Amino acid sequence: MNHIVIIGFMGSGKTRVGKRLAQELQIPFVDVDKEINKKMKMTVKEIFQRFGEPFYRALETVEIKKLLEENEKKVVSLGAGLPLQEQNEEIIPQLGTVVYIKGSAATLLKRLEGSSNPFLEGENQEEKIRKMLKQRDPVYQKFADIVVETGVMPFESLVAQILEKITEFEASGKCGD
Repeated sequence: MNHIVIIGFMGSGKTRVGKRLAQELQIPFVDVDKEINKKMKMTVKEIFQRFGEPFYRALETVEIKKLLEENEKKVVSLGAGLPLQEQNEEIIPQLGTVVYIKGSAATLLKRLEGSSNPFLEGENQEEKIRKMLKQRDPVYQKFADIVVETGVMPFESLVAQILEKITEFEASGKCGD
């Protein structure tokens, strides 16, 4: 299947951008985290606290494997940690065209202020974001067919840029189906 797959750090705008892309392309939108929340009837934080991160990561893998079987093209937002999991390395490229929404530490910090994300609890948030970005950016880059920078242009311009790049990428024949 050739879905449009959105990856990026928490706070990068994956869900907001994904919903808009789906609207523009007139195809369904799926947020993997929200699907898990619905099925488990719990928030991500509650699942982490009750069952632990490995359990949550397994749920993510189950969800994206289901997407491989879908016949209808969708815009799919992946959780920020999903690409980091080894078991997802072969699945993500098979899902379709991968768009990495990249944000600077300053942009992400501003967007994540006051967040209840379990990964940002404890030490200095800015330092934690910088460390995590340093670790995650190369992984996101590895999967990305398209990279766009968030926080540097108006939202509508960002969406237009992504749509243009998706059209170019898919026309180039580099994406599988």
